[in-house]
Amino acid sequence: MTTHAHHAPLPALMQRLAAAFRPLHARGVQLDGPAHRPAIEHRSAPPLDRFVVRLRELLAATDEATRRRLEREVLELAVPLQAAGVFDLLRIAHAPLATMVADHLAATGSEPHRAALG
Repeated sequence: MTTHAHHAPLPALMQRLAAAFRPLHARGVQLDGPAHRPAIEHRSAPPLDRFVVRLRELLAATDEATRRRLEREVLELAVPLQAAGVFDLLRIAHAPLATMVADHLAATGSEPHRAALG
């Protein structure tokens, strides 16, 4: 007795899989991780990434209200980054920004490392 299993050729199978996921892709759903859960929600960027982006936006800001908002965000992010030791490894090269962050860390009780911040 012989058993015949009908297997679709690999390209046809891949085409069917692609066709099945095309509607998901059109809605912006991506599959990630071993559980293949949909990654629709936008994950927040890590604090260091947000800190660097806000610093760059602050340097480019021309509007005073935007500049104040960005300064506040940069300073809020600086405290947990200092606690994590980021400023022991990285240095803010822009002297006025380094001074602003160091002064804020000193005022909040975080111990700024002048060598790293200035």
